[in-house]
Amino acid sequence: MSLSQEIVDSIISRNNLNANEKIYDALYGKATEQIQLRKFEISQNLFSNNNYETDDDYIEQGESFIEYEENSDYQEE
Repeated sequence: MSLSQEIVDSIISRNNLNANEKIYDALYGKATEQIQLRKFEISQNLFSNNNYETDDDYIEQGESFIEYEENSDYQEE
């Protein structure tokens, strides 16, 4: 019997606690699987030699930015 059929049978028999637990377990399993895949993707990109970001990636040429200097107000450069 498939998991979805077990959930439907639990709902039909008004065994809400069992249905709730099965739904929770199914969603938790899917979420955990997706998180593990995402962790792997991030670690591959993090430790790759050609995939690093620099400050130049965020500031386009000719664009002004605000810099904070200690003991002074914000100044636009």
